[in-house]
Amino acid sequence: MQKPLSPKQLEFILNANAKWNLAHGPMRSGKTIGSLYAFMHAVDMCPDSDIWIIGHTSTSLYNNVISLLINPPPLGKDDIFGMYRIHCTWNSGNEVLSYKDKNIKTKGVKDDRAAGVIQGSTMSLVYCDEMTLYTPSVIDTIDTRLSNPHSKGFATMNPSYPTHKLKEWIDKAAEGDPNYYALQFMLEDNPFVDQEYRDRIKHSLSGLFYKRNYLGIWCLAEGAIFDFFDRKVHVVNRPPTAAEYFIAGLDVGTTNATACVVIGVNTGKATQTSLQWWVENEYYWDRNRKGRAKTHHELGRDLESFLEPYGIRSLYIDPSAAAMKEELRRLKIHTIDANNDVDYGIKKMTGQMSDGNLTILDKCTNLIREIEGYVWDIKAAEKGYDEPLKKDDHACVVGETEIGVFEKQQIRIDSYHNYGYCINYNEKTKKICYDDVINSKETRKSAEVWELELEDGKKLKATPDHKILTKRGWVELQQLTLSDMIATCDINSSMEKSSI
Repeated sequence: MQKPLSPKQLEFILNANAKWNLAHGPMRSGKTIGSLYAFMHAVDMCPDSDIWIIGHTSTSLYNNVISLLINPPPLGKDDIFGMYRIHCTWNSGNEVLSYKDKNIKTKGVKDDRAAGVIQGSTMSLVYCDEMTLYTPSVIDTIDTRLSNPHSKGFATMNPSYPTHKLKEWIDKAAEGDPNYYALQFMLEDNPFVDQEYRDRIKHSLSGLFYKRNYLGIWCLAEGAIFDFFDRKVHVVNRPPTAAEYFIAGLDVGTTNATACVVIGVNTGKATQTSLQWWVENEYYWDRNRKGRAKTHHELGRDLESFLEPYGIRSLYIDPSAAAMKEELRRLKIHTIDANNDVDYGIKKMTGQMSDGNLTILDKCTNLIREIEGYVWDIKAAEKGYDEPLKKDDHACVVGETEIGVFEKQQIRIDSYHNYGYCINYNEKTKKICYDDVINSKETRKSAEVWELELEDGKKLKATPDHKILTKRGWVELQQLTLSDMIATCDINSSMEKSSI
């Protein structure tokens, strides 16, 4: 008969007596069961109700933690939390878990704004789910809230980059610091996961995700993202089967290309085979190669013609591309806001391609080139972000930069919403004019920022590679000299010149 708790889970429960008790390791390794059991034992013994359960989001918190405490397991499975469940009541309105005479507060802490919610609280006990996903300021805030003599923290986490604060805590535990206890869980430590699942996870992951989510290594995101990609395997000259339906994805370029892919889908239900996806065709307009940008209207007409043969079910598009979405709706093309979580997208694509369920037709040359050149940004990794290197659209200004709009007003670029036009400089006519805005959005979180100051006091903050119009042409900010003359624009008059 299978025991309800694994040896590794029992080891954690028996030894989790430090100020911080950390269960770390790959997904599905049994961390949550062992750590949550230890936490609920501490709740039983806690003399007060200063107790919190925290997650990356409220939804993930409920799915990963709360549901284990309030919902019985499937028939035939051991009810590990049964002794606690009979005393638990979940109030979904205020997101409070009542346990006996204690009210346990819960909170999703996706960004730094959450730090203010918990800043004034005292925590006797806290359970942190997926803690490596929290921002540094949220982690610091939680840590300082454990101020009672009997305060304890319990946390689960998947490995992240090696300089992460939680890795420092794990290292302190290894060095014997009594404030920290850490135990690594591996997939093999979970007796409730069969070998077939372990093998599937092992072969579906690659590169960074294999190292972190299977081997449990804290490592930098570096090198090729799709390091397993092989044209002989993943590129085909015809669809693998007949499509049940088609969908499409659109990325509206700003300074880089606008790209749309058509994806054929066969669910395998009719033939009792596995799901098959393939990229059937691509549309690609590179404004830099073609010498000009297209308006929303022009792009809409192009896409209407491109998509017409496929009768697509839906077109997935960046939620921030509001003007383009409006143009597509005018053309009666059904759009759905895409999930912009890059990490999730990479994991999903890696899994499908590794399993052989996703292929690309050889005529999609631009997509194939992009996949082969998609690499991790090592500078971002060193700063604590897992972020792909953006080769074409990483030259940016900061969000507080003001731009002129068609009503001869100035507005911060991060507040720009659907004006449609902005004031621009036309190099051909050498005049100030109105120009279409294709899209505006945040591109990078961790970019290096420089400040340019002119002799008249005007300032511009931008990335070092942002190009500035000077008397000697377009020059990257980092290449400017004190003798350069910078072109500036008075939106109520004409072009003027000012030196640095």
